[in-house]
Amino acid sequence: METTVVVRTRDDEKFLARTLSGIREEAMACRVVVMNNNSNGRPLPSDCLEMVDLVIQVPDGSYRPGRVLNRAMRKTVSPLVVFLNADCVPLERGWLGALLEPFSKPSVGATFGRQVARPDCYPPFARDTEDTFGDGSLQVRWRHCFSMAVSAVRRTAWESLPFDERLRYSEDIAWTFGLRQAGFEVVYTPESVVEHSHNYSISQYYKRQKGEGSAEAVIFTWNSWRAGLFRYSFVPLARQVWRDTRFCLQKRNYVWAVAAIVFRLAGTLGRRRGFLEGRAL
Repeated sequence: METTVVVRTRDDEKFLARTLSGIREEAMACRVVVMNNNSNGRPLPSDCLEMVDLVIQVPDGSYRPGRVLNRAMRKTVSPLVVFLNADCVPLERGWLGALLEPFSKPSVGATFGRQVARPDCYPPFARDTEDTFGDGSLQVRWRHCFSMAVSAVRRTAWESLPFDERLRYSEDIAWTFGLRQAGFEVVYTPESVVEHSHNYSISQYYKRQKGEGSAEAVIFTWNSWRAGLFRYSFVPLARQVWRDTRFCLQKRNYVWAVAAIVFRLAGTLGRRRGFLEGRAL
């Protein structure tokens, strides 16, 4: 089946060539489109341009995730569209086929692959990455899980439900949760593996958690128990601190066993604040 791979990039020159090579090394023929949001309108490096079929400029300062994703879908025509962030480096051949294989089932509207942390990833974020993805065993306990960073979309599913252009965070969660409500399946493909992680500062982590808290306040329905301070904030904080501490001590990383607590406190405060702001809208 005809496939397009859309790569979203912003100042990702460090990874872009490796990511594009990982696409072109696949046995499956596909069209590669890059959505370039580099600061100051900086063009792509020449070695990257050789591996790209189309570059779409996204003006600096105008980026809104849902808007860019919808634009990418409108600029392509293939029945299946793969989205791969420029800093998601495929780790082995076959990742693309694994990501697309579930679409043989007509009810599948979207798939997403496994992410593994980079070697320099801060321990609490490395643990987050493995818990979120890994073999998928923890995902089944959660209300919903998805990541657009390495994913594939069925065009007819998107046509029935475009991405929400109002959200600044978690637009992928909102979209796939809506797909599930509409009867589509969203499938995790752990055989499709990329390397992807970020090392946030405390302020960056606070900001991200605040944004995600605000988004999930409007994406999901909440009763008083789920939205309460104890269930929404204290329980996740205690769970995170326990898992971080155990993870860091197993690796004898005593500095991060302490530092992770500070990060989690900041993240919890940010997420709670964002959640309350989202609920007030």
